[in-house]
Amino acid sequence: MKNQTLSSYFPIIKFISDIFIIGFSFIIGFKIKFQYQFPFSDAQHYEHMYVDIYLNIIWLLIVIWLIAFIISGTYKKRFGPLARINEIRAIFIGIAIATMQTLSFTFIFQSLPQSRYVIVYAALTAFILMFFSRLFLNKLYTFWKKKHSKNKKAVIIGAESMGQSIAEKMLLYPDLGFNYIGTIASHQPEKLNFHLKSSFKLLGSISIYKEVLRENKAEALFVTIDINFNYMDDVISYCKKHDITLRFTPSRYQFNKGTLDFDDMDGVPLINIYRASFDRWKSFIKRLFDIVVSVPLIILLSPVFLIIALIIKFTSPGPIFYKQLRVGRTSEPSFDELQDKHENPSHDETDFPLNTFYVYKYRTMITDAEHDSGPTMTMDVNSNKITPFGAFLRRSSLDELPQLLNIFKGDMSLIGPRPERPYFHQKFVKEISNWDERLVVLPGITGWAQVNGRAALSTEPSEKLTYDLYYIEHWSLMFDLKIIYHTIINVILQRNVY
Repeated sequence: MKNQTLSSYFPIIKFISDIFIIGFSFIIGFKIKFQYQFPFSDAQHYEHMYVDIYLNIIWLLIVIWLIAFIISGTYKKRFGPLARINEIRAIFIGIAIATMQTLSFTFIFQSLPQSRYVIVYAALTAFILMFFSRLFLNKLYTFWKKKHSKNKKAVIIGAESMGQSIAEKMLLYPDLGFNYIGTIASHQPEKLNFHLKSSFKLLGSISIYKEVLRENKAEALFVTIDINFNYMDDVISYCKKHDITLRFTPSRYQFNKGTLDFDDMDGVPLINIYRASFDRWKSFIKRLFDIVVSVPLIILLSPVFLIIALIIKFTSPGPIFYKQLRVGRTSEPSFDELQDKHENPSHDETDFPLNTFYVYKYRTMITDAEHDSGPTMTMDVNSNKITPFGAFLRRSSLDELPQLLNIFKGDMSLIGPRPERPYFHQKFVKEISNWDERLVVLPGITGWAQVNGRAALSTEPSEKLTYDLYYIEHWSLMFDLKIIYHTIINVILQRNVY
């Protein structure tokens, strides 16, 4: 049986499992309401109720719910870092639609269950069961994919940032259908993305690309650099002749000018380039989430705050807390500011006023640690400028705990791009395109860049910016929860600490 055919069976398996879950959920809902008698206030009124009235029309309930799941896109194939989150979100939306449909139909069809409690209990039960069933089935699918599926062997032309990003995606997400074989480039790049440091392979220069593809039995080729049209025609012809999947990216100029999406104008393909933005309603929800989480954490962790403070006080001379000026969320430049910049070309982005604030940490270094060196991006955990207890705080990330107060004040968020010092921010604005776009959201204690490299990306601002802009464009509460989960795992395993 072909791998592709087997792969197509997994949505069917999920569909069948949902049929059983829906039916079982309504039985559980009935038991909670009428046998376990919750809520207790009206339990005595339902001694005559039997589950048979639900079993007789369970097929209709299943049909209603499955239609809702199809509408919400529950059974769509998904790829990438947010695939599982988007699937759970689709299930939640599907259950919400199904619940509203069922409640509405009870007013029209008297044969449907009239207890609103049973419907609500069934919805809650279904969500819990589907959540865990998806975890199990997706793990099973990943295991099967590794054992039996045959991804296409992929070669990439170009070792710059775009080529490295595509190689990383192949390594991180095998569901995309490609196995990274190596890269065709003129030389080994000086800097490698975090996930490529141990997996990058230079196969040769572009002048021998045919030999490289033939020797490695490549089935897919990704072109990520600008090459002249005649040479590109030769690449296209070769790939067509040897049945090699060919994909290429838009030019580097297009990718360096902002966030992209793709559109067409009556059949004419277009690439839209726009500035990263964050809607006000998203900011409101994100801020509400920060308050709901940070306030209980400050209260619950107050004994830990005190213990750490006492240890710092008695183990090294100097203050308990360390504060440092950082750049926070910056509003869009006003029309007058933009007009002034247009009329005075000598002005650049750094002429706009920065929104700065003091970030708080537990002190982990000796006092005046940067007196001789000046501002530094990071400091190794084994540096003699770091105190013994400070090294522990850094490894465990407990030195960041006081930033919960920054979150409560509204300077920071739980999740977001890490705030930079003004010195480095102004330096990166001049050196890296779109650097200032990461300021459209509040900076965070942790972020998408941190869980994809943590301290290793502190000295790789361009790569960090890619993750930050991806986070801004794809933000959701589920995405934040995923980042929190991975942050906890990274801290426990002490991955890439500094």
